[in-house]
Amino acid sequence: MTKKIVLGLAIVAVAALVAMPASASCIPGKSAQSFNVQAGQYAYWTSTSTDGNLLGLTWQLGAPGTWNGNGGVVNCNTFSWMYFSPAGANVNLDLGSCGSGCPANGSTLAVLGQHQPAGSTKTNFILATVVETPANTVNFDYSAQGNHNFVELSRPHVVSSSRAGSTVNLNLSLPSIAGGLYGPNAASAVTGYVVRSVSASARPDRNAASYGTVLGTFPASGGVAASAAVGVDCSNIANDQWVVTQLSFEGGAVVSQVVSEPTQVKCNPALADPKFKIVPKKAGSLNPNN
Repeated sequence: MTKKIVLGLAIVAVAALVAMPASASCIPGKSAQSFNVQAGQYAYWTSTSTDGNLLGLTWQLGAPGTWNGNGGVVNCNTFSWMYFSPAGANVNLDLGSCGSGCPANGSTLAVLGQHQPAGSTKTNFILATVVETPANTVNFDYSAQGNHNFVELSRPHVVSSSRAGSTVNLNLSLPSIAGGLYGPNAASAVTGYVVRSVSASARPDRNAASYGTVLGTFPASGGVAASAAVGVDCSNIANDQWVVTQLSFEGGAVVSQVVSEPTQVKCNPALADPKFKIVPKKAGSLNPNN
């Protein structure tokens, strides 16, 4: 019964793929899928739920200027090419229908998934890579890799802090994200973490653009743990500062659309020392258009 449901979903997905408009930048078009109907293979990327907001980014590993789904006349993000079925997240993309450029023959495709489960303040992510098999029915066939798991993009942890006037100086620990990397040379895509912040009276959403201040970019080749020393502006005592981590790939050429759960920095100067806490668990929007 489960197989029939999955196959039905795959057929609907293929129909959606065919219906996309053609692009002159990649002819003939190439496909990237987490299922291969002809081979009878189905793989799923599982998160803590199948509810909430799901976003995807894609590019050619090591050469985002050659192929990048986040550009071109038709941006791939206008299509729901990454979506949840009951078993988990699915990938179904016609690279000839959107994006900028075309992946080189035999190249490796990187796909980044970003998920905020409904009712959670946390952000989960996955980065998976696969080498093209040009003769295959599916050019970039993720189904052969089997199932993968999303992992949490953890918030920055405050190791120590001090106050100098209206500036709160923070020494941060940025946890490793290596557990969310799958496929050949996936770790090579991750080059560091961007630490961002915003002054606000309440916790903002997970949209990276909501955190307008970039406090710094810190190298972390392969997604290893890193440390960061930053200062936040607490001159507006009516608000607090909210500090988050954003993923940086390919030397900053690609960055995640969403950020981690924030660390809250209390800006009240009446406090003897800065105080920090995890924000209350409350759902927020992941959609960059919100």
